[in-house]
Amino acid sequence: MNLTAKSNSKLLIHKNMKHIISLDQNSIDIILTPNFYTFIREELDLKFNYQAKQIAESLFDDYVTDSHEYQYHVYKCDQHWCFIAYNINEIDTFLTSVGIEKHQVSKIYFTQQLLDLIEFPILLDEESVLENIDNTITLVPKFLMNPAIEYAPLDMSSFKLKGGATMSSSLNSYVSLKETLMLGSIFCILGTVSILEGNRIKASISKEDAKLTELLDENPRYTSSLSRQSILEKYKPIDQIERAKRSTIKDISKLLSNKSQLKLLSIEKNRIKAEIITNNQRINKQVKEHARAKKFKVSGASLTVKVEKSL
Repeated sequence: MNLTAKSNSKLLIHKNMKHIISLDQNSIDIILTPNFYTFIREELDLKFNYQAKQIAESLFDDYVTDSHEYQYHVYKCDQHWCFIAYNINEIDTFLTSVGIEKHQVSKIYFTQQLLDLIEFPILLDEESVLENIDNTITLVPKFLMNPAIEYAPLDMSSFKLKGGATMSSSLNSYVSLKETLMLGSIFCILGTVSILEGNRIKASISKEDAKLTELLDENPRYTSSLSRQSILEKYKPIDQIERAKRSTIKDISKLLSNKSQLKLLSIEKNRIKAEIITNNQRINKQVKEHARAKKFKVSGASLTVKVEKSL
């Protein structure tokens, strides 16, 4: 049975699969065999998925090299937590080599997620077999199998998959749709604040210019450059503070990404404060370093970064 054939927009991806000449659809789901990921099952006293994902990288220190180059998929499996480490850049390179472009991939799944469906060995190709060993989907060399064994078929259209990863959120150079909308909302808020502040400054300056013109008409002696300069300098600090606000908001926006999210933004008369939540300690450290480089006062504990700047 050819498991790489398209069925219900799902493709089983393995190292020995043949090059795909063409795809009828631009959006497919792919299911990765253990060639492409490392799996760990742990019994942990955790309630939420985000808590498990925060510690995922540390769990794989002894299992993968350069763990920071990997992405992590986490889900609850019975009384345990299941952790999957995968290198999206390696996967992207392989998909391209067999004729699949990343923009065609909608969701990424893993054969471990088919645990309940794989009760009997499945012939993957002439060299490999997928087998459920102690509730872990494993690749077994075919020559180790009993020659008399009958392999089970895998009907790709007979099941629905849940809890997959997106290609865009896994690639560092891309942001998922959910994250894009979230970041877009943040930047929209920041942009709106900046525009409102700018319009307020413009209106304020226009009013002051009008007052100055009226004053000059009533008092010709103020038309000297020295007198005008004295009046304008009175309002210069206001303009400087408003410009500093816009610049500071822009600097804060540069600290945000799909792995560092804005939780709180406070704009006061002479001070701006922000609170940023990061995904892990490495990102937390990077955000703090960038904030200090922009002359922010930095504080915060755990994965929270608090930045503050006086105007």
